[in-house]
Amino acid sequence: MSVHRKATRIVGAYAAQPEEVSDRRAYLEEVLSLPGVDGLEISWGAPGWEQDAPLLADVLASREGQGGHVLTLIGAAATAAAKDPAVGLASPDPDGRDRAVQHVAAAREAVLDFMARGQRIVAVELHAFPTQPEADAGLGGRALERSLCEILSWDWGGAAIILEHCDARRTGGWQKGLLPLDIEIAAVAAAAATSSTPTGMAVNWGRSAIEERDAAAPCRHVQRLRSAGLLRGVMFSGATDRDGVYGMAWSDVHPPVTDMVSESVMNRDRMATTLEEAGSALLYDGVKVAARPPHTTVKDRVALIRGTLAALDVT
Repeated sequence: MSVHRKATRIVGAYAAQPEEVSDRRAYLEEVLSLPGVDGLEISWGAPGWEQDAPLLADVLASREGQGGHVLTLIGAAATAAAKDPAVGLASPDPDGRDRAVQHVAAAREAVLDFMARGQRIVAVELHAFPTQPEADAGLGGRALERSLCEILSWDWGGAAIILEHCDARRTGGWQKGLLPLDIEIAAVAAAAATSSTPTGMAVNWGRSAIEERDAAAPCRHVQRLRSAGLLRGVMFSGATDRDGVYGMAWSDVHPPVTDMVSESVMNRDRMATTLEEAGSALLYDGVKVAARPPHTTVKDRVALIRGTLAALDVT
């Protein structure tokens, strides 16, 4: 099994970063020095961003012009929706949708600032918040399309706008509980037709598995997006099928590969198959794993990332 990879390889390092701020510089530098790593998935605007932003800018300054990064708005969007369930790019509430669009406008300013300081921003990941009843998914899809049309009309300096699929709201429970994949596909495809801004979608391996309670679901989602011509990114973040050190089964908590956490359903074969199905046209791929317990050392945090990255080395 082989994959011809041109994608920018990133690490969502924020998910495993040390609680002690004083440890974060060494941690980030080690992550960025791992073999094959081009850059970071940066959680812009999330809780704690004001604390992390200057440190991140300083660390990346020494790598000016190297690699590439992806900004994700997942933390910021989830926080906003938790405070007000009407806020989100897919909100049928006009005010809630407008507030979410304005938040993306602020992220655009950050993207242009990163670029002005010599950093390459490959993509910006958006998400179809808020969660809403399944019966309202069609309304949410139309709201998402309107939001994306507006966002895609802006100058993003060459960065792609990517909608990352999260687990959809389903009978029996959910984690993020956002829109079904096919409704997101329709919204992204319609909006993309109105703009020359690079646009597409991404799969988060763990969230797709969580959605269907099935380790084969991520591969199906990748196939569906590839067949729709929209697949641009794949992030490998695990999921568990039983309770353990990462909490309850099927929680959105980013466990690493099975080799490192036995209850994780994300094993090497499934990762390799997913990556092969994704093909060679990805803008980016990478890993995002969390560390348990909270007092895990920097060395062990980096080891979790290294071990999960190693599972992607299928060439």
